[in-house]
Amino acid sequence: MAWDRWCTLSAVSSLLFVIRAPAVVLVTLITGLFLLIAAPITLFWTRPRIVCRRWAMAMWGRSVLWVCGERLEIVGQVPRSPYFLVCNHVSTADIFVLAAATGGRFVGKAELGSWPLVGWVISGIGTILIDRSRRTAVGEVNKVISAAMANGENVLLFLEGGICPGDRLHPFQPSLLQPAVSLERPVHYALIHYTSPAGAAPPTETLTWPSDRSALRHFRGLFGLWRCHARLTIAEQPIWAPNRKQLAEDLREVMEPLFEPLA
Repeated sequence: MAWDRWCTLSAVSSLLFVIRAPAVVLVTLITGLFLLIAAPITLFWTRPRIVCRRWAMAMWGRSVLWVCGERLEIVGQVPRSPYFLVCNHVSTADIFVLAAATGGRFVGKAELGSWPLVGWVISGIGTILIDRSRRTAVGEVNKVISAAMANGENVLLFLEGGICPGDRLHPFQPSLLQPAVSLERPVHYALIHYTSPAGAAPPTETLTWPSDRSALRHFRGLFGLWRCHARLTIAEQPIWAPNRKQLAEDLREVMEPLFEPLA
């Protein structure tokens, strides 16, 4: 009976993946097309362009969460725009969650821009891409982040620098906190946690992305879950420090008590 049940669940997961993966790509392309059409209209008006992009990002995130069967719970209040928000990073799904909740502008790895079709949209929706293999990349990206913050945009940063197992908070990368320090902007912080429904595989087997797990297996787990609950906990008070290393240390100190390991 256990084998039959496993086979049934595996078949359902595969079917959901086959349905959802193209649906997510389609939603992403529609979002990119919308922004492409809106670009000439908002070309010379910064504020409408930011509002348009923020709305598109939020709608994209909510649509993808709906397609994937993910329920989002927000604990706390989303800060008033504009803001700089940092978060832990345990899954690709984090992008959907933060986009749906904030409509903010992400800072991400340059590899995202090279993904077929979706990469074009990722770049087009304003994701700030960083190629850490280049020595000058951090300085260049910090200038872009500073300009975005000065224009009133919401900037979203995963402080751990990549997807982590979700067992603990991994070392923070302080280099991209420099714009907040230079502009004397307080930094808001949030934490993401996931739970699977009873009988389903745990998030550590489906949502996280260990180094030995292929992209296909990761997205099969992500899109193959029948249901998933995502909780975004946003702290009430932001913090600030006079230098980026101290800021990273302070952020870790206040985020540790809020962190809950994935089961």
